[in-house]
Amino acid sequence: MSWADKRIKEYKEGEIPTFLEKRALEHADPVNCTATIVAFAVLVYGLWMNEWLFIGISVTIGFIGHIVSWFRK
Repeated sequence: MSWADKRIKEYKEGEIPTFLEKRALEHADPVNCTATIVAFAVLVYGLWMNEWLFIGISVTIGFIGHIVSWFRK
């Protein structure tokens, strides 16, 4: 059992994670991971086409992925 698995088990039992643990574990959230991949693809396209709209959309998608993982239990 890895460190993350042990900590997740402890969280389910009621222990409160630290701020840095929350930031590290939010990247394991499938919604955040998917949003990050989509945001990266849109960012690459925006940089390739020199379109600020797509670059802004990619930042927004990435931020939404973080927000969703922050408010999920």
